[in-house]
Amino acid sequence: MIGKFWRRVLISAAAGLALSAQAARAEWLRAETEHFIIYGDSSERRMRDYARKVERFDSLLRAYYPIRTEHHLPKLEIFLAQGRADMLRAYPGIEASVGGYYSPNSGRIHAVVNRESGMGDAVLFHEYGHHFMFQMASAAYPAWFVEGFAEYYAHSEVEGDTVRIGLFSPGRMNSLTRGNAMAPLRDVIGWRILKSGRYPGHDYYAQSWALTHYMLSDPERAKSLGRYLAAVSRGADPVAAVEPELGRTPERLADELRRYLLRGITVLTPQVDLPDADVKITRLDAADSQLVWLDLRLDRYRLNDGADNDEEEQAGEDESADDIAEARAKSQEQRRLLIAQALETASRFPDSEKAALVAARAHILAGSPDKALERLTPWIEGDDAASSALRVGAYAAMAQARNSNEDQPDMMRRARSYLSRGLEKDPLDFRTYIALDDSRRGTAGYPTANDLATLEVAAALAPQSFDARMRAADAYLAHQRPAEAVLMLTPVVNSPHGGSSSEQAKAQLARAQALVQASASVVRSEAAPAAEPSSPTS
Repeated sequence: MIGKFWRRVLISAAAGLALSAQAARAEWLRAETEHFIIYGDSSERRMRDYARKVERFDSLLRAYYPIRTEHHLPKLEIFLAQGRADMLRAYPGIEASVGGYYSPNSGRIHAVVNRESGMGDAVLFHEYGHHFMFQMASAAYPAWFVEGFAEYYAHSEVEGDTVRIGLFSPGRMNSLTRGNAMAPLRDVIGWRILKSGRYPGHDYYAQSWALTHYMLSDPERAKSLGRYLAAVSRGADPVAAVEPELGRTPERLADELRRYLLRGITVLTPQVDLPDADVKITRLDAADSQLVWLDLRLDRYRLNDGADNDEEEQAGEDESADDIAEARAKSQEQRRLLIAQALETASRFPDSEKAALVAARAHILAGSPDKALERLTPWIEGDDAASSALRVGAYAAMAQARNSNEDQPDMMRRARSYLSRGLEKDPLDFRTYIALDDSRRGTAGYPTANDLATLEVAAALAPQSFDARMRAADAYLAHQRPAEAVLMLTPVVNSPHGGSSSEQAKAQLARAQALVQASASVVRSEAAPAAEPSSPTS
């Protein structure tokens, strides 16, 4: 008899083949604006309208929170899924209720939106709120505001000439007004209720949204919120800072919040100029169209070790050894099927650069870097080689180096040569800087000052990447710069969606904070006046 798990695997494999055949009929468009690159199997008119909508939303956020940087930030890629089948192509096993998702991993920062879901736009606006917040100069916000900010703006209306801020999800409001007791606001602000088990997790997000809504609905409260956030960013405890910065205790603030919700929340109609976006539409060729989802899925895997950025196994305390083993077997089988499907589909397009990239990554994950380099050779040897091809070629060379003793130095030099050329082609791709760091790890003297500078650039280009931030923090600690490590790690720790990365970052942050405190103690000791010598006795 076929076991329960393997029956699911076979069903999944059959579904994957069916989905692949369906995807072959797709004709994809690419819409590019100032801040976004959007892919969709849709009409040009719908693509243009959607691109203008998300650009207007970005303009709305920038009107209130201007972003000032010395460099251009990479554009966010958005993939438009047309229903459940596309969502499964993007992320096999994703729950049917999910209207979209956002991935800030170091393989590819992107969002996927189900256009057939009634919550698709709200999901994108929510996740883009997180993405946007990380681009601000000061991103060390408390966890409740991180979530509250995203939810507050998620339901904004930016259709046509209409701009409305402060609309709400009925589900969030029901969580607060259905008669159940609200969690103590101290626990919400201190981010303690999720682990208590006493209150449902969605209550945390609902109360974070409500508190943000209340503070931003009045100009004076908004000013005090700004002072509060500045204090927390400087290191103040989020709960302890409430009374001195907001002018009331958490208990009084909770009472005000309840009254605000009962009498009706404020919906703002700001008079802001949201310019119409310039949209450039191009049509993907047959190869690129058929490889969209495979290309995206492969980018979730780290090419240096083959681990999945988005599907890290996070077994709960109550999961049995059998459950864990089954989850691992499922993950391994999904990876095997992805590799097989990627190689088969790419083989249909021998003259396609996208197919070469898909095949090369699949070969690397399969443990065949020689085949990866062979497939990539036409695309990396010429002067017109793209940075993406050079980066994947570098990872293939690094994999060769790991498998070789005699040729290892030559392979690593080859990898760094590819990456150097890649930076010349595109100096704004943070993934190339991450790859440079991968090529340097384990070498004598790592991390050098140059290694640290490389990671600083990666984190500046992709402040949303937890991986880039944590790597940079490690380098700061190695160079005895714990204060900078604290600034780099705090947004990761405060992210409600950090998962295992947040847990790892907490350990890093505790170490960095201890070093900062130790350094401060030394400074205070050195600054203390020396004791006067006692008068000699007669």
